[in-house]
Amino acid sequence: MPVDVATIMLMYPVVSLSMAAAMLVVAWGRWRDDGLAPWAAGVLMIAVAFPLFIANSLLSNQLPALMVVGNTLLAASYSASLVAICRFFGRPCSLWKILVPVVAAVVGSLVLMDRPEARVAAGGALFSLHGGMVAREALRRDNGVLERGRLLLALGVGMVIALYLQRSIGVLLGWNEVAHLGSSHFIQVGSHVMGLAGLVLTTMGFILMGRERANARHQQQALLDPLTGVPNRRALMDALERALAQAGRERRPVALLMVDIDWFKRVNDTYGHLAGDAVLVAVAQCLRGALRGQDFIGRYGGEEFLALLPGTDASGARMVAEHLRTRVEHLAMPWASETIRVTVSIGGHARIPDDAAGAQAMVDVADQAMYAAKRAGRNCVELLNVPLPQAAADSAVSV
Repeated sequence: MPVDVATIMLMYPVVSLSMAAAMLVVAWGRWRDDGLAPWAAGVLMIAVAFPLFIANSLLSNQLPALMVVGNTLLAASYSASLVAICRFFGRPCSLWKILVPVVAAVVGSLVLMDRPEARVAAGGALFSLHGGMVAREALRRDNGVLERGRLLLALGVGMVIALYLQRSIGVLLGWNEVAHLGSSHFIQVGSHVMGLAGLVLTTMGFILMGRERANARHQQQALLDPLTGVPNRRALMDALERALAQAGRERRPVALLMVDIDWFKRVNDTYGHLAGDAVLVAVAQCLRGALRGQDFIGRYGGEEFLALLPGTDASGARMVAEHLRTRVEHLAMPWASETIRVTVSIGGHARIPDDAAGAQAMVDVADQAMYAAKRAGRNCVELLNVPLPQAAADSAVSV
């Protein structure tokens, strides 16, 4: 079946314009976010470049100048992709990476304007290198976890690189028809098909990168307390369940500290709720900064925080608790023309986990110990070492 190459080529501006329009709508009002705008600009350049190629292939007296402008736009589109990826990952893009390939495309196209075979061979090599720069920028290790979006983008770039390489190789093998875009040579047809597929895959990959980042942010926000920025109760309980399961397998102790700000209602009544919020934030950061890397601190609710200490026995838990208490006691929080100071009462429990009781029972014991610290005069530490099932039952009766 004969292949209408002109129709295939016409799909480039149609697909490019559709994708660029969709991306610009999404990017509207946030031009500096996630690189959507420069990526859409690059796709628009492709949409402009291919009508020039089509016009040149249909003219009886071809105008090489159209190829020069088209190749320049193609090089600029890949540079725009580089800018988009760098902006997505929040890093600057080297100016030479943006300008040198474009200048090389202009100079090469002008020098080889009347030598189509040489222009195609040289252009294929240049655009392959340019595509490799885009793929390398997307696949850098410091970009974080390699997710599906970046893999899809890299696959699309790989197809684009392959199409340019096969065009260069075709010319070097003497298949001069490859140098004429309207030719129905199998390499020419294959190049157009791979180019369309690469355009779609790279753009879908970039969009998917943004979606994956948004999903990750939403998941992270769902596990963080919006005021203090530390993990919330859900994240705390999940971490405690995991820590208990691991410690049970390894027969290692786990400690849990319940930290409550003393007389917090007085802070709100005296200075206002904004000051109370500032105190919560300051205490949360103070507690987090005083813990080890393997420890876990979060806001359990109200003015209560939980500190999870893996691999820590009762004596170690008491040392950590006293350290936290002292840090908060010396914390000075300026507010208006005054300085707010608070203390904390800390209750704790340490054990080697077994199957008798779960995470909530351990929290209940730490909570009882914290109330014991309150009864002892506040600004102190109390640890309870009662069996968990008994403690949970006593807690239920006291309620």
